[in-house]
Amino acid sequence: MIKAIISMKLIKNLFNQKNILKEVLSIFVISRLLIIFIGYLSNLVIIKSRWFSSFPRPDSLLNLFFKWDSQWYMSIVRNGYSYNPGEESNVAFFPLYPMLIRFFSSIFGNPKLMGFVISNIVLLLAAIYLYKLIILDFEDPKIASKTVFYMLIFPLSFFFSIFYTEGLFLFLAISSFYYGRKKQWLTASVLGFFLSLTRSLGVLIFIPLLIEYLGINFKTFKINLKAIKKDILYLLLIPAGLFSYIYYLHIKFNDAFAFSHTQAAWNRKFTSIFTTISNTGYFSSFYKIIFLGSIIFALILILYLIYSRSRFSYIIYSSLLLFCYLSTGLLESIPRYISVLFPIYLGMSLLANRDKFLDHFFTLFSVMLLTLFTILFVNGYWFT
Repeated sequence: MIKAIISMKLIKNLFNQKNILKEVLSIFVISRLLIIFIGYLSNLVIIKSRWFSSFPRPDSLLNLFFKWDSQWYMSIVRNGYSYNPGEESNVAFFPLYPMLIRFFSSIFGNPKLMGFVISNIVLLLAAIYLYKLIILDFEDPKIASKTVFYMLIFPLSFFFSIFYTEGLFLFLAISSFYYGRKKQWLTASVLGFFLSLTRSLGVLIFIPLLIEYLGINFKTFKINLKAIKKDILYLLLIPAGLFSYIYYLHIKFNDAFAFSHTQAAWNRKFTSIFTTISNTGYFSSFYKIIFLGSIIFALILILYLIYSRSRFSYIIYSSLLLFCYLSTGLLESIPRYISVLFPIYLGMSLLANRDKFLDHFFTLFSVMLLTLFTILFVNGYWFT
């Protein structure tokens, strides 16, 4: 009798999970179609920006969303890396994403199409793994599905699907966390290796994964040295991704930190958070509201995760990345950078689970801003 009950529960859980995965897919498809629809219609009626002529003609859906940093990644795919000290150079952009595009386009052709295909495949995988990760912490599947929902309708979520690295970064970060939680340290570390080949700050996932390995949480900060085994060495694969790119730059350009040095051409350099915040004076009122608003929103959600005693590694991950983003001297692109802090979507889900009004507010506000930001991006307005 007990075995029969257990079997029935397993079957029920399986069906529930299948339904949730169907829901994830439906949210993914609807949100992507909404972005395409908004982009296409806005292109027909919105006055173009003064930068619009510097982008490819919008004669296809791909070109509608092929703007700004997309062109830097394409330059790597087509011509490889180049470096001109003191000038803007494509060495600032890490190699995994363009390598994937070059590989698959060598088989299927059309590198631009391959870039969009890769971005959307890894985004769907990111959504699935996010659900699987959150369900490890909460028995209520509504929290997991709502977390995925907020990620896919986030105001900057169109970046996840276009010729940018956000979708790939999300997938690698979330799946690395997932396998770390499952104690599959080799898999988690290999994914972390690729994450640090996607962006330099991807290497920081080493710290929250180490926290997971050592079992540090809000209840205990004690480290059980007896629990440390040889598999902890797998985590060293994570910085190896960054170091492999550094070594490549040293061999090719005799400047191991060319990716960092070229950031100076964009006026990015390590500085205090207060200096970065004070630089908002260079932007119009619209961008000040967007930049500062996104920072405040992220901070509130991180503080709520601390208040609700969410997983310690999630909080460290979000806090570390946000600190680094705010230490570059520029707020430019900060909303896009914040969009890959996946624990903030958990914070939104937990708040919405407590108050139905917040659920409606988050949904309505996200869709409104997603519409606005998509229109700006597609029509060539400065929104990188």
